[in-house]
Amino acid sequence: MKSTIVKNLRPEFEPVAVVWSDTIPAGAFQYKNGKFGCVLHLFAHASTGGKIAGGSRESIICTGGRAALGFGTDFDASDEQLDLYTALFSKGHKSAENRTAYQATIEAAPKNWRSMYEYGERRHCSSKSAREWILHEFPRYNIPYRYVLFKPLSRTSFNENIRTVIFPVNPVEFSGLVTLAGSVMQGTDPVRAPQGTDCCSISAFAYSEAESASPRAVLGMMGTDGREVMRKRFRDDILTLTLPAPLFLRMEQEADDCVFQIPSWKKLVGL
Repeated sequence: MKSTIVKNLRPEFEPVAVVWSDTIPAGAFQYKNGKFGCVLHLFAHASTGGKIAGGSRESIICTGGRAALGFGTDFDASDEQLDLYTALFSKGHKSAENRTAYQATIEAAPKNWRSMYEYGERRHCSSKSAREWILHEFPRYNIPYRYVLFKPLSRTSFNENIRTVIFPVNPVEFSGLVTLAGSVMQGTDPVRAPQGTDCCSISAFAYSEAESASPRAVLGMMGTDGREVMRKRFRDDILTLTLPAPLFLRMEQEADDCVFQIPSWKKLVGL
């Protein structure tokens, strides 16, 4: 795909298309079935490595990663599971209703995960708040496709089943994209900054926005897990701005006659 946005923005890092598919290309990177791997690394692999990556219900064993990509939501599959995730998303051991069972989870976890389980991710101030988020606020999908692919945008075509386009952006690139997004939308709020796991910001939350009457861009990589990936693969000043497909297409139509063409933008980016 020859993107008009990319042509004008000239981003430092390759944007990545999230594609729903029943097949995965030969040679694409994916985790071995049963082996843990983070969804965020699939995105980073596509952006910085230029390779196609993907996941399926079999190869994504992280409950949060499967829910983010749209392979079903199991946070509340049982009362025990719900207690685990409400504690994990809030204040860890001290938020758990069954602290004995939660302590067993901590002890069974890999060593590098134990502090996360013990203290929690602190995305919510209480287990009650986390429970409301899981039950009523998290966008749930069980997509009718086998794979979710992360493809460098330059390696996609417009006729593919693109659901979102993820732009890893520095502050200047972010300002340009937000201005362009706001110019094709009604209202004054072109960006959504949802509270949730970072893999959700590049997939499930953007899927949800695509279904709204006025889809917004989704800001991401604001959690500690996302920042760790940004530090290893990108830089500390890089965030993600994920465009739901309908918004991306509207921005594509405007990108040759927008903020990117005015003198102050060209001066800002050194053109």
